[in-house]
Order: sequence, then C-alpha cells, then structure tokens
Amino acid sequence: MENIADKVHIGELIAVSKVFQLNPFRMVTFIENGLVEVFETKESFFTKYGIKDAYDELEDWCELNNGKIFTKPK
Repeated sequence: MENIADKVHIGELIAVSKVFQLNPFRMVTFIENGLVEVFETKESFFTKYGIKDAYDELEDWCELNNGKIFTKPK
C-alpha cells in the first residue's frame, strides 16, 4: 500500500474532502482504494482522460491552485 502522506498534504486532503463532501478519513480510504485519483499535474490528468469540454466518466473532480487534480470516477 502506498503512503498517502507522500502524495497528498493534509491541507490538500481537507480542502478536497470538503469539495467531495467526505470527511478526511473517508477521503484517505477512497484514495487508498482507488476510488479517488490524484494527479500531480494537468498533463498526467490529460494523458489519462484527454482534453475535453466535459468529463462524463467522472462523478466529480477538483483542481487545486498548485496544479494537483483529484478525481472521483463514476
């Protein structure tokens, strides 16, 4: 199992958990189980999902001001 702390700062976790309406513990569990994806850059997000006007395959997504993108696939 990967160490979430190496990938996500606690402040990022709290901010995104508010957007996804999950508590931080649940958010960590979702990341560990692959129910929430974390992309370090827009480029890595675009590599997986492409550049589109709408992302119908995602239930929700959030881009932080540091460039990280969190996605919640359907």
